Amino acid sequence: MTAHQLSMYLVPRVPKSMPAIDGTHWLDVSAAAQGIGFTAPTGISVALRDALEPDDFEEDGDYEQRLYDALWLAHFKFSLDKVRSITFNFTFTREHSISGKLNEVNLRLRVERQEQAAFLGLLLDF
Repeated sequence: MTAHQLSMYLVPRVPKSMPAIDGTHWLDVSAAAQGIGFTAPTGISVALRDALEPDDFEEDGDYEQRLYDALWLAHFKFSLDKVRSITFNFTFTREHSISGKLNEVNLRLRVERQEQAAFLGLLLDF
């Protein structure tokens, strides 16, 4: 019987690219964010925008209110903890199309401060 020695090979971590407000993956919401207190250009991910969008039967103003609420909560969390990034839950209600009942939608969001901008998106966007 031969003895085999196992050795560990550590694969270097592949760095993710820095997000950029490009209009394709990250959308500019700086105008809304400045009214809340963000001082740098601010972007949200396309996936977050899609999650906040109202369904066909919901009112158009629902998106703006949800965006405002998510940005407000992100700014509030940053004001409590002076860190580069923070993860938090964001919950809002959405009316069911058939029954009319309100359902809670819970999103896990992350907000990051880069050198020149802030980015808010779903946890998987980072």
